[in-house]
Amino acid sequence: PFALDTLPEGSDQEPNNDASSAQKVQLPIILNGRMDRANDEDVFQVEGRAGDTIVAEVTARRLDSPLDSLLRVTDASGKVLAFNDDHEDAGAGTNTHHADSYLMVTLPADGPYFVHLTDTARMGGDEYAYRLRISAPQPDFALRVVPSSVAMRAKSNATVSVYAIRKDGFTGDIKLGLKDPPGGFTASLMTLSAKQEVARLAVKTTLTETKEPVNLVIEGRAKIGDRDVAHEAVPAEDKMQAFLWRHLVPAEDLKALVYDPSFSPPPKRVPPPAPADVSWPR
Repeated sequence: PFALDTLPEGSDQEPNNDASSAQKVQLPIILNGRMDRANDEDVFQVEGRAGDTIVAEVTARRLDSPLDSLLRVTDASGKVLAFNDDHEDAGAGTNTHHADSYLMVTLPADGPYFVHLTDTARMGGDEYAYRLRISAPQPDFALRVVPSSVAMRAKSNATVSVYAIRKDGFTGDIKLGLKDPPGGFTASLMTLSAKQEVARLAVKTTLTETKEPVNLVIEGRAKIGDRDVAHEAVPAEDKMQAFLWRHLVPAEDLKALVYDPSFSPPPKRVPPPAPADVSWPR
């Protein structure tokens, strides 16, 4: 797996193992680095103003790195202002250990601040790579729709569950509906409020049947600041692993099939015609 972003990219530069040798960076930035050795620590210095809010987010385990990250933000005196070890990401597929760290903190005063990143078990090596985003909050959302396929009786409806994955403190309403639905399919618009993690969306059809499954696309729209933002919901399946962990596992498409319940398929084996009446000799 790999990650793409629109923010400026940079690399960690050694030595940056403590606040006295911290690498100075300008926000926003995504730093690509690694824990080069055991007991390594990468420290980055940013300038902040009172009332500013900054986000620090690690992407490592979600990219198959063995790094189990630990994040701290300190002020110039070394006081810890924020701390995080593991942060759950509902969009992380079948990952059972949400080992990537995330924190958001409001700065109390003007001055330098330090973002400390290390491995929880103090491990390191060439494979212990990471991407570290340090930026102001970028409120956004992602959507997952479960299940990834529905079978509908003729001229009926089916419901799907739409999960909201909110990012960087986004709490706005998300309006859900079908995007460019194929003929014969509709869905009433509904809203996922800030207090809802999941909503049930009813999809209706006026068709009697479809010869094969068709693709549906569910879209969520929201107002974020002065921007109108739209995201398509990723089809997924709600799976359980190890009798405990539940995962929203992505699928390729959201498929819908309409069937006629009165339809009776022809028999697979047709008996031969009965022979003509034969008069047997006596």
